Amino acid sequence: MVSKTSKFWKWSRTVINYFELYFNNCCIHGFRYLTDSMLILLEKFLWLILLVASIYFCIIVCLSSIDRYYTKSIHIGVERDFIFWNTTLPSATVCPVDRLNITYFGEYCRNNGIKGPQRDVFWEFLENLANSTYINFQNIPENEQIDQIIKDIGLKPENYIELIYNLTYDRTYEPNFNERIRCMDGATFIHVRQVLTEWGLCYLCNSKLSEEYSSRYFIYGKYPEYNKYEYENKRLQYQIGSFFQKDTQYSLLGFKGPAIIAFAHSAFEVMKVDSNSDYATDGILYDLSTEEITSEDNLELDTTVAMRRCRFSHESNLTHFPFYTRYICQQECRINLAYKICKCIPHFYPNRITNPKRVCDYKTLRSCFPHHASFFMQLYETNGKHEKPATCYCEQNCHDSVVTMKAINPMTGAKQLLGGIGSAVSVKTWPQSRLKRQVIFSMTDLLVSIGGTAGLFLGFSVLGFVEVIYFFTIRIVWQIRGYTL
Repeated sequence: MVSKTSKFWKWSRTVINYFELYFNNCCIHGFRYLTDSMLILLEKFLWLILLVASIYFCIIVCLSSIDRYYTKSIHIGVERDFIFWNTTLPSATVCPVDRLNITYFGEYCRNNGIKGPQRDVFWEFLENLANSTYINFQNIPENEQIDQIIKDIGLKPENYIELIYNLTYDRTYEPNFNERIRCMDGATFIHVRQVLTEWGLCYLCNSKLSEEYSSRYFIYGKYPEYNKYEYENKRLQYQIGSFFQKDTQYSLLGFKGPAIIAFAHSAFEVMKVDSNSDYATDGILYDLSTEEITSEDNLELDTTVAMRRCRFSHESNLTHFPFYTRYICQQECRINLAYKICKCIPHFYPNRITNPKRVCDYKTLRSCFPHHASFFMQLYETNGKHEKPATCYCEQNCHDSVVTMKAINPMTGAKQLLGGIGSAVSVKTWPQSRLKRQVIFSMTDLLVSIGGTAGLFLGFSVLGFVEVIYFFTIRIVWQIRGYTL
């Protein structure tokens, strides 16, 4: 027992001596006074208090710098050198009221034995289903004939959107130029694609979003097929303008139905189902202005999503969507909310996930969703059943634009002049300021701040840090092996 105690005190004394050696040789100010034999106990106690206070305030200031780096390192500034900018025009999304193709529908009915009155009933059912969204689910017809047809052909709710897609002719691939849905600025063609929205299958023009935002990708996970007709002429992915162009516009044309539902929105975003859309029987012209929100080239590399509080399009954290925008994030919030309340989701959402959610049959769409339509669309409701807002946090887009509606004018006579209904976007005035996200406190600034703080309070430096590592790694090994300095 005595030998073990003696061994313990021997090792304790060795450790104390080693720390005394470090204190006497380290570059941190004040430590050597704690072991100086020339100082009395009171002096050593005063130096200990000063060292503890210096270390405490050093840690506090360094933690403040770290907090600033993670929460306040991004600044949104205003740029005014507008004569050098190329500003992207807003996008247009147009949803035709007539969705199904009569030829495709007739062939489907022949292949499945749907004849006579049943054919008319089924046509009305599918047309209303294809045009359905949160504000009109109650308009989907319901009767015994529909139930019998669905039973006979084995149509399941998860196949609703596939059937609608297969019976809808994507008219961007129409060989006849005058019948084709096209987006044009004079003789210049702009890329247009069919997209799956919360209002069903629509057409999008002048978008900066990737081809993942398309109906074919959402439904089947495949990019749109090559469209040779678009490449026959000069084609732009999107239209841009500058301060010296006083009037820039484009038109989305070729819709043959009795009416269209049109949306104008940011080229970095998707249409929003709860926004003020416009119903037109002849055509509609949007007079818009836009102000872009940009970011530094190094913003993505130098920061995280939590630091900049915004996401780039490819930084998706969503389950049902392969890319990110704020409105797409809100759509996923509606998916989760619908699944929570109605135990299923509408048919027009992509559902190619590991554990697909149950898709609502048309009776559930009619019975459950109309009672909560306002809550689903706005994600909050006042003086209703759901006064508490739904939990939905969506970061801003790192690249975006604010679109201001100046005027909405009917395109009277456009149907006769252009051979169909269309929508046009015009920008006559260009922004003279824009917002830009910038890094004002980078990792280099953080290291300089921490190093300056450590030097101010303790006289500490990078070499001092290396000395600590050296003393308690390499040198302690040699000390244990019996080599002393």
